[in-house]
Amino acid sequence: MQVMMRGDVDRFYRAIRREHPEPPPGPIRHLDHVRTIADYYARLSQQERLLMLAWARKEESGIGIIPLALSAIPFFGLIVSARLQEVLNRLPIWQVFVTWLLFGSLVLLGFYVHQSQKAWTALHITLLEQAIAAAEAAQSEPAQAGAPDGDPPQPSPEDARRLTFPPETGVH
Repeated sequence: MQVMMRGDVDRFYRAIRREHPEPPPGPIRHLDHVRTIADYYARLSQQERLLMLAWARKEESGIGIIPLALSAIPFFGLIVSARLQEVLNRLPIWQVFVTWLLFGSLVLLGFYVHQSQKAWTALHITLLEQAIAAAEAAQSEPAQAGAPDGDPPQPSPEDARRLTFPPETGVH
């Protein structure tokens, strides 16, 4: 029960840990889909990253519409409850059960879509924030390092586009 309550990230960590008891020397193939997104964001210009982040934040705010719409359905039922009661009294019990089963399934599907959208949006926002921070660090680094003759060293285009992740701490 305790393992179930830890969530998908812990299960993912445990699966990787089973496959690689020691941290692998190279990339982990299970993270290829995330790496592809991060690499793409690293190749965008800083202005495009900022626009993408703003759009992702807008989407993050708009995701709440799904639960709002789902929670409005019972209130609509209360408004038309007298008419709804008449219709339900004329139906056989199995049709009422099937109707509520379909309704419950749609609510669960809507909840699943909502949570999935939240998770993907959080991933994209995190990757965009990391790419933006890496680009800002790359821009401020040459200005701080300043060469003695006054010309700051310029990073190569590949270095400016490379996404660096924070150092990992603890046991892998």
